[in-house]
Amino acid sequence: MFLLFGVNQLRLHRTWLNGNWVPPLDESELAVEEEDSTKKMMESETDNAEASKAGTGNILEESDQKTKEKEEEFSEGAHVEVTNIDGDGSNQAWFAATIVKPVGNNRYLVRFETLRTEDDTGFLEKEMDSLHIRPPPPHIQVPDQFKMFDHVEVLYKGGWWKGVIAEVLPDDSKYLVFLANYDKLECKHSDLRPRQGSIDEN
Repeated sequence: MFLLFGVNQLRLHRTWLNGNWVPPLDESELAVEEEDSTKKMMESETDNAEASKAGTGNILEESDQKTKEKEEEFSEGAHVEVTNIDGDGSNQAWFAATIVKPVGNNRYLVRFETLRTEDDTGFLEKEMDSLHIRPPPPHIQVPDQFKMFDHVEVLYKGGWWKGVIAEVLPDDSKYLVFLANYDKLECKHSDLRPRQGSIDEN
């Protein structure tokens, strides 16, 4: 059986040996080979660029997702504690609050459960960042009696204030506590709890 081919459908058989074609290419073939090589290189670079772009998109999507997850660390309606509400020393205390809603950029609108508005028409609402919000500490057993130098939190002015037992008073049910804002306070045992802090807390 014989097949009929045109001249442009034929080429000389060569073998790739030790990094060279045998027999070697002539100048016209080298020009065609270089053109084909350049074309393939451009196509490869285009494919790589598209793949890189797609990959970057995935990375950005993952980053956005992580940011979103971070922003939604606390869900709407969650019970939390909030600190640093003003510049008057309140950063030494934690106040019970409820998440009203996330507002973006790691910030939340919270409603305090013990602090009221100035006109006393409702509970105070304030926008806070997540650095000043924590879940309520887990319930742990309160000792029957605190000792001198115990680190505690004192229920005072609607919040839990950091303090240290400075003196156990004679009736054993009251204590003299130095607060972290340098106030000195006489407290009942029922107004104290062991101090607990989160890892991120300064």
